Amino acid sequence: MAFLTNIGSGRTNLLVAACLSFLLSTSSPAAAQDKVPEVDLQPLPQEVSAEFDQKLAEIEEQKEDIEHIERRLADLEGVGATILGSRRDDMWAATFHKTLELAREVVAQEQRGINVSAYKKSVARNLSKMPDEMYDAIARLRARVVFPSSDLPPEKFVVADHELFRQLQNIDNFFRAIISYIEIADEFGLDAAEEKAYMTRKLNDAAANRSIFLDLALNDVTMLRSVIVTLPANENLVDWLSAAQTRIQMTAEAMQTTVNLMQALGMETRQYRQQVLTVTGEITADVLDVGIVAGLFSQWGNTSVNLLTKEGPKLIFRLLLVLFILFAFVQFAKLVQKGADRALGSARVRISHLLRRMIVSSVRNLVVIFGVLIAISQLGISLGPLLAGLGIAGFIIGFALQDSLSNFASGMMILFYRPFDVGDVVDAGGVNGRVSHMSLVNTTFMTLDNQKLIVPNNLIWQSVITNVTAQQTRRIDLMFGIAYEDDIAKAERVLQEIVAANEAVLSDPEPQIKLHELGDSSVNFVVRPWVRTDDYWDTYWDITKAVKLRFDEEGLSIPYPQRDVHIKGQKPA
Repeated sequence: MAFLTNIGSGRTNLLVAACLSFLLSTSSPAAAQDKVPEVDLQPLPQEVSAEFDQKLAEIEEQKEDIEHIERRLADLEGVGATILGSRRDDMWAATFHKTLELAREVVAQEQRGINVSAYKKSVARNLSKMPDEMYDAIARLRARVVFPSSDLPPEKFVVADHELFRQLQNIDNFFRAIISYIEIADEFGLDAAEEKAYMTRKLNDAAANRSIFLDLALNDVTMLRSVIVTLPANENLVDWLSAAQTRIQMTAEAMQTTVNLMQALGMETRQYRQQVLTVTGEITADVLDVGIVAGLFSQWGNTSVNLLTKEGPKLIFRLLLVLFILFAFVQFAKLVQKGADRALGSARVRISHLLRRMIVSSVRNLVVIFGVLIAISQLGISLGPLLAGLGIAGFIIGFALQDSLSNFASGMMILFYRPFDVGDVVDAGGVNGRVSHMSLVNTTFMTLDNQKLIVPNNLIWQSVITNVTAQQTRRIDLMFGIAYEDDIAKAERVLQEIVAANEAVLSDPEPQIKLHELGDSSVNFVVRPWVRTDDYWDTYWDITKAVKLRFDEEGLSIPYPQRDVHIKGQKPA
């Protein structure tokens, strides 16, 4: 109180007293504790608790199995020790992932307001032991990494290469576990700063080493391709090239894995992503990175400038030569096409329209293909592998287009056997009409009412083909009936006069007019004159009309169908 009195006036004393009172009230732990609201945690459901107990038991069992394997390893050497050691490391990896999975589930339950304190302590004990165990496992795996020797034959080199990348995948698996540990350690009160520094150092080393390894593999492929051009018959070089290309693919995949792990830690990966994108050419989300795109364009630009500086004049000359060869052969193909079309169009050469078109088109295409092959060879491209690839592609395309090839085969049969040609009136494949266009796959018909129908050749060849206009002359089959009361001789004479009066009727073969049958209601005559094929329908209609008019003039009737009905039991009148 004396201290307060010495400070000053009453208002000042009151202000200082209030400040001291406020400081004392806020610094009191008891007062602060009273202001923190208490949260009531819900009990852990029984089924979840049983699941956690089971997972903890499985983790302990796996650790016991690992201890048993380690005791056995103390007495083993050679291949047996290697196999058992790999099994131990696989079991460690499974144990780590199971522990991390349980840790994530415990945290998820705690975030839902569930009381998991007992399990959190058990998981924290297991997590605290993980870093040292994972470091030991990674060290053992790195000791087993062996780089294949180039003295091995290609087949053994590939096997050793696959084993190398399998070991790297195992190491990456442990790296992934450590990163998961770093992400969740804070939830269990564990400090993961040391582990994060360890992973940053290891991932930087791994990315740098794999980047160099990828560049070396690319150089090997470039060198082998150059040597193969000089020694194309050396099969051993082809095997080595295949092995080197496989190494590029596996190294790029390993590099991508390292990039993903680095990104999980927030590390800079732009240069490595750019390298992977350049090698694989895969369009991923990395393409959206402006820095990567700029780096790629800069790299491509520098490469293009260097290439144009060194190879520009030679490349331009070759391109001009290729264009000249293509132009010359296209013009030559047109001349050959015109000459073949003119030769096949001669009156002395009687072939179908389809065969003529196919020959002309094939000759032109062969000349063009020959010119393309010569042009490609000027670019330094080997034609042998190209032709082999075209053969394989042709087989695959042929297998995929079986139905089209069936139509093509039917078109070839139509071409050689010539059942009809363009301009013929044909009844085939359920279609009747004039052929307007033919190809090796289908045939186009124009029906008599001017409809355009395109029919597959396979459907035509498998059906009966009726070529109406194949012959120069056709016989018209007509039938006319007269009443039983009419004069048969008179009717026959009238029909002969009508046929003889028609100028389109041919005298040879001689037309036939005969009493054909005694029908139910009429006496029927058949009239069968021969005409030129083009006059068929006009003559058919003219004779039919003339018969009706002359029968009316001559008093000959064309009876309606008649039927006599007799009623049983009724006497006739």
